Amino acid sequence: MRHVIFAGARIQYKTERKPQTLVRVVGAHHREMNRNLIERQRRLALRNLFSRLFSLIPPPPTRMSIPDMVEWVTGHINQFQLHVEELRQRRNQLEDEANRASISATTISPVINIIDSNSTSEVNLVTGSDMKLALSEVIIVVEEEGAEVISVSYKSARNMNVLSIHCQAASHSGNGVNSSRLLERLRTMIEE
Repeated sequence: MRHVIFAGARIQYKTERKPQTLVRVVGAHHREMNRNLIERQRRLALRNLFSRLFSLIPPPPTRMSIPDMVEWVTGHINQFQLHVEELRQRRNQLEDEANRASISATTISPVINIIDSNSTSEVNLVTGSDMKLALSEVIIVVEEEGAEVISVSYKSARNMNVLSIHCQAASHSGNGVNSSRLLERLRTMIEE
């Protein structure tokens, strides 16, 4: 700004900026808007990722901030990993027992084992290869007893079959999985 004194009055008038300066100001403003847009998109992407993560686990017991929820989820995942490892060890133990039994005898008597943990269960069934058992029949019995099948693994080695079914209490089932009744029904089915 320039000041000019004319007849005792002070008059101000603007001098025009150089075009280069004006371009720099507009460019800086544009970069600032771009940075804000990028930051907004980053936050939106993080919010979506948190939402997907939290949808995969049971709801927390109380309302939590996002950092507390992330810590809670981390603990939940660690517990789940330990549980999965325990189940793997148990399955390996059952397979080893079945292997030892198959070496000592040609016919294997069926072994049924149900492991309950929180809202999930694992049904392990070891039979001789001479036993004809339809997988679909076993799954139907499991689902009729209030469980929703998550995954199924089946192995056939030497003269034995190992079936492992991971399931959880079905959402429509108010009482959850009745393990003792499921065990009894599976034994009855195998004996027939």
